[in-house]
Amino acid sequence: MTMLLRPLPPDQLRWLHETELQEAFPPEELKPLAAMETLVRRGVYHPVGAWEGRELVGYLMLWTGPVTGYVLVDYLGVPAARRNQGLGGEILRQLQAGCQSLDGILVESETPLGGPTDALRRRRLGFYQRSGFAPLSYECLLFGVRYRTFLCSPNGRGREDQAQAAHRAMYTAQFPPAVLRRSVQIPWDPAAPLAEGISWATQTDLPDGEEKEVRV
Repeated sequence: MTMLLRPLPPDQLRWLHETELQEAFPPEELKPLAAMETLVRRGVYHPVGAWEGRELVGYLMLWTGPVTGYVLVDYLGVPAARRNQGLGGEILRQLQAGCQSLDGILVESETPLGGPTDALRRRRLGFYQRSGFAPLSYECLLFGVRYRTFLCSPNGRGREDQAQAAHRAMYTAQFPPAVLRRSVQIPWDPAAPLAEGISWATQTDLPDGEEKEVRV
């Protein structure tokens, strides 16, 4: 059956967050529903469902920012019963095919750090590379979690310096300086550790922010 991608309405985002996202992502990596809904209201967050007929077989959350031409895949997943069937790769193929005008599609994927989830983290890193995403030279530290970054350029014009600027702008457009200083490093600088961070698990909403268009 053909897979189709289409936007998720608010009630389906709420259901997805309470079920699939809670199962698939640890608390420190999962934005609270209130934070997602705030970003949706601001017009920068776009939940998408992957459907085969009436069955939801996958999902992704796209985050756009003030730098034109770039989008971040914030979450990508497939329900447990449908995993290991190539559905995640098909979602990314359809995303790339539908974003041919974009300079870059960005991904954050957790860095293996020697813990019990390293095997899963390495599989995710390999998955993105097999799906046409090239690793960038910088990592980021976001709300206490370290990530490697990847870029796919549908139109072939994406560059790492632009991608990093676009990536950083997505966060700086939504958070005040005090939160950014405590909780966001893009790129991560191991010589300049953050102060005590604010976990997404305890962040119930985003503060008021103002987004301005930036071109690089």
